[in-house]
Amino acid sequence: MWSGCLNARDVGGLPTRYGVPTRAGAVLRTDSLDNLDQDGLEAFVAVGAGLVLDLRSDWELTQPHPLDGSASYQRIPWIDDVADAERDPAAERVLADLYRGSLDRNRRQIAKALRAVTAAPVDAPVVVHCKSGKDRTGLLIALLLDLVGVPREVIADDYAVSEELLGIPARLAELPEDERPAAAFYSRTLPSTILDSLDHLDHAYGGVRSYLGALGLSDAEIHQLATRLVEVDVQAV
Repeated sequence: MWSGCLNARDVGGLPTRYGVPTRAGAVLRTDSLDNLDQDGLEAFVAVGAGLVLDLRSDWELTQPHPLDGSASYQRIPWIDDVADAERDPAAERVLADLYRGSLDRNRRQIAKALRAVTAAPVDAPVVVHCKSGKDRTGLLIALLLDLVGVPREVIADDYAVSEELLGIPARLAELPEDERPAAAFYSRTLPSTILDSLDHLDHAYGGVRSYLGALGLSDAEIHQLATRLVEVDVQAV
């Protein structure tokens, strides 16, 4: 999509419970825009994004963002540094454990990110990215897609394609065999990982809409999130 970025794609065209697909050009996901080359940057600027939402933390910034200074650019770290101090890595046996904990710990930051999406211009794309565009970005996109009733197997397929686009299997194959399990823990995007995360929202919060309410989002804000992705009345989501 944009030269230099490997994991960029539109989440439009996916089926929903309303019988209409998600809107093309409404929400796009990608790996860090730091990866753009000059051609890629020119192509990205031509998209006319109304919001470029960067979910990276302070410690990840090694150079100025290519959109730094633009009115459309906002960096809202997904990770809550205070809450993250309570994290117990020993309890994270699989990546889904890390994701579930992330959804619980980082609710304050997730609410800020989603509110930025609700406030974005309705007639321009929202672009979401972190570093590789698969974990924090994957969770935020999964929340939006689940909200509008994209079948979970479709959400899982969209999540899973990240490792192929990023060339993760080939990278893992190049590692010594004894190093692969640890590397795979953080780099794979298995469908079961995102499905387990969404199941967690069902069991712990009563579903994605209730989770968004627990974040403090109002019914009007939740409605705005949904209507960004589908062009029908979604009051009953």
